[in-house]
Amino acid sequence: MAAHHAQMTLKEFCPLYYLYSSIPGKIQKGFRSIVVYLTALDVSSDYIAVGSSIGMLYLYCRQIGQMNKYSLEGKMETITTVRLLSCFDDLVAVGTASGRVAIFQLVSPLPGRNKQLRRFDVVGLHKSTVTALAWSANGMKLFSGDDKGKIVYSAVDLDQGTCVPRLLLEETSAIVQLEYSQKMLLVSSNQRSLLFYTQDETLHLIGTKPRKSNGKFGACFHPALCKQSDMLVYAARPGLRLWRADIEGVVQDTHLLKELFGQEIPYFELFPHSGPIGGYRPPERQLGILRSFMKEDWVLSWNEYSIYLLDCLSQVIIGGLDSCGDIVSVSCTENEIFILKGDRDIIRISNQPEGLHSHCKTLLMCHCTVLVIVLEKLVVSEGPEPTGSTCTTEPCSRSSSITSCDSALGLAAVSEQSTSDLSSSRYTTITQEDLQQELVIKAIKVKRKTKRRRPAPAKCCFSSTLGQSFCFSCGTVLSSSLQLAESWMGYSGPGCGILSLVVTDRYIWCLDFKGGLYCSALPNDGIRWQKFEDNVQQVAVSQSGSLLWKVEQKTNKAFACGKVSIKGKRHWYEAHTQTAFVALSDDSAWIICTNGDLYLQTGLSGDRPCARAVKVDCPCPFAQITARGSVVWALSEQGTVFYREGLSSFCAEGEQWKYDTVSERQGLKPVCISLGCQHTVWALDNNGNLWFRSGITAKKPQGEDKYWWQVSITDYVVFDQCSIFQTLIQATQSVATATKAPVERVADRLRVAFWPQQPHCQFNLVSANNNGIWIASSRNDIHVAKGNLIGTYWKNVVPRGTASTTKWAFVFSSAASTKEGSFLWLGQNKKDLLCLWDQDAQLHPSTVQLPAEIEMVQLSACRDALWGIDSQGRIHIRTLSPSCPTGIHWTLLDLSQLGNVRLVSFSCGNQNVWACDENGIIYFRVGTQPLNSSMMLPAWICIEPPEQPVGMHLISVHTSPNDRMLWAIDSRGNIHVRTGISEEMPVGTDWEHIPGLQASHLALSVRTVWVQCPNGEVARRYGITDKNPAGDYWKKIPGLISKLTVTPEDELWAISVTSSLIRRLTKPFQNNISKSKTSLGSMGCEDLEDEWEVI
Repeated sequence: MAAHHAQMTLKEFCPLYYLYSSIPGKIQKGFRSIVVYLTALDVSSDYIAVGSSIGMLYLYCRQIGQMNKYSLEGKMETITTVRLLSCFDDLVAVGTASGRVAIFQLVSPLPGRNKQLRRFDVVGLHKSTVTALAWSANGMKLFSGDDKGKIVYSAVDLDQGTCVPRLLLEETSAIVQLEYSQKMLLVSSNQRSLLFYTQDETLHLIGTKPRKSNGKFGACFHPALCKQSDMLVYAARPGLRLWRADIEGVVQDTHLLKELFGQEIPYFELFPHSGPIGGYRPPERQLGILRSFMKEDWVLSWNEYSIYLLDCLSQVIIGGLDSCGDIVSVSCTENEIFILKGDRDIIRISNQPEGLHSHCKTLLMCHCTVLVIVLEKLVVSEGPEPTGSTCTTEPCSRSSSITSCDSALGLAAVSEQSTSDLSSSRYTTITQEDLQQELVIKAIKVKRKTKRRRPAPAKCCFSSTLGQSFCFSCGTVLSSSLQLAESWMGYSGPGCGILSLVVTDRYIWCLDFKGGLYCSALPNDGIRWQKFEDNVQQVAVSQSGSLLWKVEQKTNKAFACGKVSIKGKRHWYEAHTQTAFVALSDDSAWIICTNGDLYLQTGLSGDRPCARAVKVDCPCPFAQITARGSVVWALSEQGTVFYREGLSSFCAEGEQWKYDTVSERQGLKPVCISLGCQHTVWALDNNGNLWFRSGITAKKPQGEDKYWWQVSITDYVVFDQCSIFQTLIQATQSVATATKAPVERVADRLRVAFWPQQPHCQFNLVSANNNGIWIASSRNDIHVAKGNLIGTYWKNVVPRGTASTTKWAFVFSSAASTKEGSFLWLGQNKKDLLCLWDQDAQLHPSTVQLPAEIEMVQLSACRDALWGIDSQGRIHIRTLSPSCPTGIHWTLLDLSQLGNVRLVSFSCGNQNVWACDENGIIYFRVGTQPLNSSMMLPAWICIEPPEQPVGMHLISVHTSPNDRMLWAIDSRGNIHVRTGISEEMPVGTDWEHIPGLQASHLALSVRTVWVQCPNGEVARRYGITDKNPAGDYWKKIPGLISKLTVTPEDELWAISVTSSLIRRLTKPFQNNISKSKTSLGSMGCEDLEDEWEVI
């Protein structure tokens, strides 16, 4: 309940100071000073567009925090309406008081998109104030209406650079609202609402009863429907009535809301403002302009006096705002409502704060509230702990076979705090079914007899699916099977949750949520945490360790430590005031102030830890900054990435900031970034994904890579965002227990108290040094990768002659083992098939004609044949050859030998074919060609399936391109492998169940097996050999897909969750520590094992 309430509560979190400060209050024209009034508003997820009384359009880019101005030129006239559109190009249309309509095509940094600002004008048709605008989804149609009732249709052709307007419709009263969808224009005027069909230019009135009184009553389409015939319309009526009608204008329902408004209205919670904002009740409440908002049956209504959010299905008012007749304009995004009031007051109402960091915190708070409620239930059900129980339980090891997508919460582990100790924890019960799917963490209880901190030896625990547990110390020699899987070593962290992590060449520095700063030498046999300082808000250390700064809590003062030493007395020098964040290189300090200013101190050393600060320009307020050598990167409060150009040993300040186009193109929103060794930069996003770029140098600070490469940290290193607020959870429980107050109410109070600290409390959970990449994650753990890593990027691929918006349904690869490339087969539906060669630079597809009037259920290709099974269970074969790789004709395969058996799945290898019938029986056939009737047909050999419980059977088979492997999936997603396959025994000898993962699809290469999980994740099986066909363990790779295939040479192709064709690109990262131990030789990318340790 608490999480649900937190998600649905709509309120104003903070005034939009950044927006007010970007729009001038006055302008100077000659000797006159002209006041600037804000007159129109529209918003999207990318932009905020504000019209003004001086004919200037102010367009704020929310991604990079930049304000742009667009002038209509000519005489100064008031902008009365604005409409944004994001399609292939970003467009914004404005209408003015004189009847002028202007269209701006914005500049985009993305490749293939508009590089020059263009403006189109619609003049001559509107003679009075433009009151409404509406775009078509593709940006080719713009509809505009004025206060005399004229509606103009403008045909926009961006490629030709033309805009052709014509008068479409003329009403007898002012146009109030326009909406366009599915070739229908929904028109609302002062007198009536109607639907105008643009294709045949016919119209239908909404309802038959005329309005009792004229007014600004709007109408909107019912969302979340695709077919035109199923669309519905909501139309406002006088007397607090709301019609729901179909596309013929027939009213289906009338919602009578007068009784609902007679009750107390839940008003939106607003931030304190200097002037009156709400609370005034108009003389007579009415509905106004309508928009769908946030949910399918939620309708937002507004006029100059009031705003109401209605749930039409439940007949309740979600929230509202009564004003005193000064509401100018209202616009909304998916979960935001923007209100323009008075002369220049803009209010944002939402269920979460604006910006990336705030969004993360809201999400975390929702999770934390849920955990608190679970915790309370555990306390009630289990009763109080005996006095003096101070044992700790921590996960020390985890196997690669763990696949639960909910593993970010551990294994449902819930922390509890008594008033005296924070060290106890519990785990929920794991059923036998769960045990079959996962390797299970066994908690180790450690009793602390003394307060002295001792280095704890790392222990690793494994629990098999048979319920057997293995526990060994680091010095224990592992068996060969366990050596193949990743092992994890665990130590307790130093304090209460890690807020910041910094690793130098010799030491690890950790800052906890209570302000405790801890230090330890890099671990050999164990970590010895030492308390270094208290009351610290942020810590910064140079890579060499010669410079150390801290930012104090409460005062926000930055202090520099003279001659850093772990032991002995330390001298702190005040370095800067009002500090929010500090980054140190070996000779300089970059300082972000609490007011958003950026300063630089240079010429620093161990003997001179601080110096005079010089102000440096910055394009927007920064949240974080990182420096190494002569490279500086920064992260804005909105999550935009910047880098500094022109830095050198002669110019420590550099020349200018540039925002990172690679991050924008990929849509990456990091929460923390860190420059690492070997010219790399590392980023951690709010989903716990780790990314890197290489080639970062002073001459080329943006790096050499065209992509951010995502590193798989599997399920071991889970960036559990709830751990960031572990202290808040424990504090909530303590306060609730002490005050006997509801947990939800206490959590809400603490949430409100915590949000204002956000700009001054930046967490940094990733750091890099010569020993590896370090990450702080859940339960006070630190993780390090000292070995080789593989970066992944899924690249969108558009075959030549197809549109980038094409929705693909499937893709599969030919099982042809050749170094000259592979053929890919893909289609948009079951009646469509294309073929392309992956070595073709232009990826020019060839059309393959399928049998007439037949839908193919499954297709499989090998070196010399393409097999397909239709919806009736018949098999068609298309012979392929090097001279005609797509084949010529289809041949129906004779299946008389099988009798009434109906095949549902098959897989072609190099020389053999495997199939599966509807009862799970497996069949084997030698030869891939349909032989002529004069010859003896190849026999189908029946293979017994594995023994399974009643109701379970195999549903699909998958063979490798070299016929040496056969894997299968059963009806519950379990995976099985056929063992004993060899040249002498091609049918194999037995079946073996593969635990750890459930599969929806398998893809086999010559060397290994890839699995697509039901949730879209992808994993690879490691350790497969001729003697060990089952392999050893699964390891996931980054990405979510809907269809998967692999070439014989292990190149992955897939259909994304948005139905695009994508290809996996990889980039190896080899740590310095592993370069001296390992030579790449002829190893492939995937053979470079990730080596992670949990410290």
